[in-house]
Amino acid sequence: MKTISIIIGKIIIFFGKILHRGSVLPGYFALKIDKNLLKKLKLPKIIIAVTGSSGKGSTTKLLVKIFKDQNFKVTYNKESNLTEGITTALINDLTLTGKLKTDVLVMEVDERYTKYIFKDINPNILVVTNICRDQPPRQGHFDLVFEEIKKSINKDTLLVLNGDDPYLRKFNKDAIYYGIEKNKYSYKENIFMNLNINYCPICNNKLKYNYYNFENNGDYFCSKCDFKRPDINYKVTNIDYENNSIEINNKNKIDMGYNILFSIYNTLAAYTVADIYKLNENKIIYSINEMKKDKKIYNTYDYKDRKITVLNNKNENNSTFNQSLLYINRFKDEKTIIIGWKEISRRYNFNDISWLYDIDFEILNKHNINKIICVGINRYDIATRLKLADITSDKIITFETLNETITYIDKNTKGNIYAILNFDYIKPFNKLIGSVIDDN
Repeated sequence: MKTISIIIGKIIIFFGKILHRGSVLPGYFALKIDKNLLKKLKLPKIIIAVTGSSGKGSTTKLLVKIFKDQNFKVTYNKESNLTEGITTALINDLTLTGKLKTDVLVMEVDERYTKYIFKDINPNILVVTNICRDQPPRQGHFDLVFEEIKKSINKDTLLVLNGDDPYLRKFNKDAIYYGIEKNKYSYKENIFMNLNINYCPICNNKLKYNYYNFENNGDYFCSKCDFKRPDINYKVTNIDYENNSIEINNKNKIDMGYNILFSIYNTLAAYTVADIYKLNENKIIYSINEMKKDKKIYNTYDYKDRKITVLNNKNENNSTFNQSLLYINRFKDEKTIIIGWKEISRRYNFNDISWLYDIDFEILNKHNINKIICVGINRYDIATRLKLADITSDKIITFETLNETITYIDKNTKGNIYAILNFDYIKPFNKLIGSVIDDN
């Protein structure tokens, strides 16, 4: 059954390449033929898994580049982070007897699917980027997600965790920690109210902070017990957003593709894993420096005499939106802000917007806002949330389509433009803006 399932999977992959279409169908049908296929495979010695509410895709891609640049053959799942997607990636690189022909397996794993993957494939290292409020209809509460990940971890898997996040300390397991030291962008008083964890998981006393980096990420401690930020093994010791660079462990300077905080955490996570495997340090830095910027995640360009910044935000995850607000908070210019999306989710039909109320739009009150344009299917819901954040009605505009939005901002707004959009609007927004630039 194993060989037959692999052959069928490879045939589907072959026809998919002819049609220039990638899909998870090879993995789907292979598992239909042999549901135990994954546990029958002969895998390489290096198996790395990355999971978390956000950042797992970027971290995985960077790890793949680092290993490939050091002449490792790498298998990774670029089609999907669910079981069928991982199976498809494996089938592509398997022999007919079930042996993976590559040196390294890097898996991006959906946090709710760790329990399915790790029962058959035991990673040497598991990176957990974060666990926060995300996709409420599918995920439920983040405590449920945490428990499922925790139960799925094998005893000999090494955890690599963000030590700045007190929630991840709940794993209560020996781990390698990465984090960001106090820097000129850290802040003393909390500016985000809707945190994932406020209280000590040991004694339930309210946590205190020496400094914050973002939401509940920072140097935390409990004043009544010994719960505190752990000793950090890999740390960013300096951030220079103006020159797009960071420094790791006071010695390694790295050029960043994005001068935004989540990218720093993702880069540090990938660097940590690569160094654990004792890869060449100079080559690790070279790979990070040469990583091409994904313009679907973050992009800046000039529009007439204005600057446009496009920030991709994962719907149903307030932390990604708060990251964008933290980015905007660095600048004191006059602003026109665009917020919107075409759809909530492609996975289910629930039009849930509860996560909108966990985003701290109140931060925008401190800024010189010309207009905030709400666009897409939930434009009125976004506008209502902004009004609750005390943004005055005269600054809030709603449009159904991006075409109307572009026409309006071109003639009726001032200041630099910050577009906080879901991925389904990134490409059409950039294309429409480009056509306006070309016409002038």
